[in-house]
Amino acid sequence: MNPPILSGILVALIWGIQPVISRYGFQQGLTPYDATLVRYLTSGLLILPYACKRGLADACGVGWPRGLVLFLLSGPLFSLVLVGGVNYAPASHGALIHPALTPLFGMAISRFVFGQRERFSLWGVLLLLAGLVLVGSNAILASGGLAPAGAWRGDLLFVLSAFMWAWYLVLNRSWKIAPLDAVALTQVLSLGAMLLALPWLGGQTFAKPLPALLLQSAYHGLLVSIVSVALFNWVVARLGVRALMLNALSPLFGVIASAWVLQEPLSVSMVVGALAIVGGLAVGLRGSGASPRGGT
Repeated sequence: MNPPILSGILVALIWGIQPVISRYGFQQGLTPYDATLVRYLTSGLLILPYACKRGLADACGVGWPRGLVLFLLSGPLFSLVLVGGVNYAPASHGALIHPALTPLFGMAISRFVFGQRERFSLWGVLLLLAGLVLVGSNAILASGGLAPAGAWRGDLLFVLSAFMWAWYLVLNRSWKIAPLDAVALTQVLSLGAMLLALPWLGGQTFAKPLPALLLQSAYHGLLVSIVSVALFNWVVARLGVRALMLNALSPLFGVIASAWVLQEPLSVSMVVGALAIVGGLAVGLRGSGASPRGGT
């Protein structure tokens, strides 16, 4: 297997188990505020030299009005929504709902807001919707203890996170912004916001278990925010749109990790829903005309 494909699989793994890491932090006593604080303190400090090189005065070439919009869509608010979802719902739900809905929302936004016709297989859409119905029914019914009561609240937060991320991706493409520039600006602005919040949140956050904080910092602040984005851009440069096909592995990795690491029980509807979502992403992305952009 060649290096670009292996790298693409690694990116899918990083993105796929992101909800699992967040859920583990919640089980260790971390709040969404704690996870968000350590994530952006880490990523912001790490990418600050690159952002300064690109020029902070000009918002890394993005422009301040557009940069602020992207910051609102993909910065601390996005993190609070996404991480907040695992406070209510199993990590497996987040691993399925967010990646499944993002391309659907992106397709709708591109078509109905920007008048662009995205090529997306009808069969892919139907499989995605069928999988989401199965996952959603599992959350609402919460029968047999397979999902916690109120899991639907977490699922709604995952839906909102997918909607925000879809807008971020579509605007990046429409504005023709280099992905690393957008990421650098977002992380640095997020760092500024976290430094402002530090006097209020720092005391409670850094009183939490250090291993749990270090895991969130390394995983979200380094792997998700920086390494996976840079690696995905490298993969796209070599595989083109085919790189999107590898994203279909993310939900599968997430469901497997949630069952293995967190010991979350999986109902038949969840397993069938996961297979439908993975199949829908694979079929849909094969015919997608969308320009690939970086991860979450």
